[in-house]
Amino acid sequence: MNSRKISIAVEAVLEERREALALALAALEGVEVLPRDAARHGEFVLLALGADAAADMALAARLTGQGQAGQPGSPPVVLAGPAPAPELLLAAMRAGIGEYLPEPVAEADLRAALERLRGRSAPLAQAAWPSPAQAQPQDGRILLVLGAKGGIGTTTVAVNLADALTRQGSGRTALVDLAQPQGETPIFLDLEHTYTWADVAANIERLDATYLESVMARHHSGLAVLPAPDFSAEASLDPAVLRQILELLRRGYAQVVIDAGTGHDEATLQALDMADEVLLVLDLSLPCLARAKRFLEAVRATSPQLLPRLRLVANRKTSESDIGTAEAENILRQPIAWAVVNDYKSALAAINQGKTLAEADPRSAVAKGLAAMARALCRDAASQVGQAAQARASGSLWARLRNTPLGLSLAHRGA
Repeated sequence: MNSRKISIAVEAVLEERREALALALAALEGVEVLPRDAARHGEFVLLALGADAAADMALAARLTGQGQAGQPGSPPVVLAGPAPAPELLLAAMRAGIGEYLPEPVAEADLRAALERLRGRSAPLAQAAWPSPAQAQPQDGRILLVLGAKGGIGTTTVAVNLADALTRQGSGRTALVDLAQPQGETPIFLDLEHTYTWADVAANIERLDATYLESVMARHHSGLAVLPAPDFSAEASLDPAVLRQILELLRRGYAQVVIDAGTGHDEATLQALDMADEVLLVLDLSLPCLARAKRFLEAVRATSPQLLPRLRLVANRKTSESDIGTAEAENILRQPIAWAVVNDYKSALAAINQGKTLAEADPRSAVAKGLAAMARALCRDAASQVGQAAQARASGSLWARLRNTPLGLSLAHRGA
């Protein structure tokens, strides 16, 4: 963890609201909360949103107006609170605010916001909420979790990997649910949500980082989730829309974890194209290994540039399995990066409670294994950036491969 403390001042319309947020921030080891009269010496001012949006924006305008009225030393202002409506975020942009942090505010979120504020050369309101055309895909990492077949715990891996990344303080983490015919991430997290990616697709003309941030559901850990819609025959995500969503998420999050389920549509090919890491989840059963082998053969034949960023995850591994890890590697001609032990009882108990494994049973072997996977992915991030960028440079994968063996393999695995 960074040893240098972040100095922050807190403002709010109501004093009790200001005191509550200041107290929560003061409990963070790497944060120093300044008194109001020393606010000018802080990194930024955190404005706590309350129940009166008009009063909040009036205060926001006064705070940012200090810096526009001949006082260039005034720190920038960042919003903090529950997910605001898109209209409120637009009003905040007009007031000169370009950052929003969900509560509870984590130290990693504060440091990430500070880095973004320091790195901007454009005016804050222009730089903080980029349009899709401005989005640069080099900022955050996309981790695609793909199941070799159904029923092997792909969502368990995706949800708990995202949770582990959030708990490690490795930056803001988003979880996107692309699993079909119906994603289940809100069930795993006992998460209330109003919007899904279907709402984003239906309002594509409004899609920018401000709107996207407002529709993300928030887990109490700080994890942001874009759920899948309820099942319908028409529920499909256009690859071009998915690209815009993922590009915007990469700008605001250190890592974007995608639960792709068994991935049997063109959106999965688009996600494969953009992913920095592809985690193919399998179990050590003959039917699953047969499907994984078919997928890997399609990759080698059609798109070998995917191989450097493709990792195999053997889920639910037991010592009594008839097929061992070494034998599976020989069958697949690909090393298994991680073997997650079978602890069905702990995993099922966590799901039934709507909790992550780290919450329900942090000492379980499966929780420790997924946490170790998250740490390894963070350690490898720097060396993977160049490889992933090079692999993506050849153009849109889904457009080139929809009728190739790889595309057909994805379709067959979803059957």
